[in-house]
Amino acid sequence: MTEENMFGSGKYQNWTGFYPRIRSDLYFVMDDSWDVDFKNYDYGADLLNPARFPTYASSGTEQEKFRKLNAAVQAKGWRAVGGWIAANKAKAYQDMSDHDFYAERLKWMEAAGWGYLKVDWGSNSKSEKWRRQLTEWGHQYAPNIYVEQAMIWSCVPFSDVFRTYDIEAITSIPVTLSRVCDGIKQVAEPGAKGLINCEDEPVIGAALGCAIGIMRHPFVGNLPDGQQDYAFPPVARDLKRCVNEVERAVLWHRVAPPFRVDGQANIDDVKLNDSWCFQEREGWSTKTPGKWSRNSAPARITRGGLPLPTVKVESGEAPFVIASRHPNGVLTVATLGRTICASPTDRKYGTPLADITLEAGKLTDPIGIFGHYQTLTLSFDTPMKGRKVLAQDILDHQAKDITAQVVIKDNTITLPGKLIDRIGLEKADHGDKSDPGMVISILDAK
Repeated sequence: MTEENMFGSGKYQNWTGFYPRIRSDLYFVMDDSWDVDFKNYDYGADLLNPARFPTYASSGTEQEKFRKLNAAVQAKGWRAVGGWIAANKAKAYQDMSDHDFYAERLKWMEAAGWGYLKVDWGSNSKSEKWRRQLTEWGHQYAPNIYVEQAMIWSCVPFSDVFRTYDIEAITSIPVTLSRVCDGIKQVAEPGAKGLINCEDEPVIGAALGCAIGIMRHPFVGNLPDGQQDYAFPPVARDLKRCVNEVERAVLWHRVAPPFRVDGQANIDDVKLNDSWCFQEREGWSTKTPGKWSRNSAPARITRGGLPLPTVKVESGEAPFVIASRHPNGVLTVATLGRTICASPTDRKYGTPLADITLEAGKLTDPIGIFGHYQTLTLSFDTPMKGRKVLAQDILDHQAKDITAQVVIKDNTITLPGKLIDRIGLEKADHGDKSDPGMVISILDAK
């Protein structure tokens, strides 16, 4: 993590140039190594290292250094800068109390306009007491900075944000869904922000009211050394070519922001079982070719008081289906794909098509729809006769009337899956492999 990579003009540089459509909504969080020198990887200094950031860390007070870097990141259009920190102090600061060490840095970062701290591994990483204390110091000394915790699920209720943690990209959907369920079943303490960060699963974030920790990037193809990218391998979903779904999810968060855990979750007792046989360089952790990974997650999950949807398939597998009613009333529903591996040479990823019915209750506007369907039926507590339906790709700026293309009957509106595919991908970038993402409004005909 260096300023050259963040701001440079080389082939694999200018990371702050990523995501121009949405970066005003995002924190640019520097992952580990921004605060350590090249020879001595003693994590936990939590100061800009001058060897890595010579332009910003060569002179001035520590607060001024933090401010200069944040200003440079914001000048590129980001909301603010943030940083990964180890769950411990560096050896050079062992004579300082934890309070004095972190209070000092939190005050500097707050004054400099930083927005996010990602608290990861370290000697205190498995200490709930330590993580709670750091969160409290964050609220005291840096009230505008989100302090993100991880690893210990009992930390969820007091956390600003709790991260579901590292996964393999190929098997991310069932693993992340399972972990999200561990979070949304809990109840945030008074005064806690209580958000779940579902990491690099933007559609899960959009449909279940979670924050998103984007890790994929647009440098497609092999790594600079010519080898296949094992963190984002070009098999299954090929996530580096799925940028549009990130953009759609973040834009949807403007309408339906992430919301705190409140225990109001319906989680299916039925589990769907996914599998994958990893081959060479298809995982950063799963490195042995031929190793099988089998993961399960609830088939259906909803938040915000929604009942579980009805899912019908003609034969074979069903998709994961998730939905939420946001506290502001906005409705979101999504289907998610499956990794099905019959043998080491018969490996498939895709979203099985299903007829899905969601008992939505009160009609509110707008409604976000992500993923693939055979049909999607939305049932409300008021008659739909005489209503008009408008729709657009979330990336679009103009809605169109699709009333004649949907089926309106009694209290329901049914959208054909092919219509969702067409509208939800209408503004897709060339070569992007994201699933559809669309928004509809159901209005009085007048």
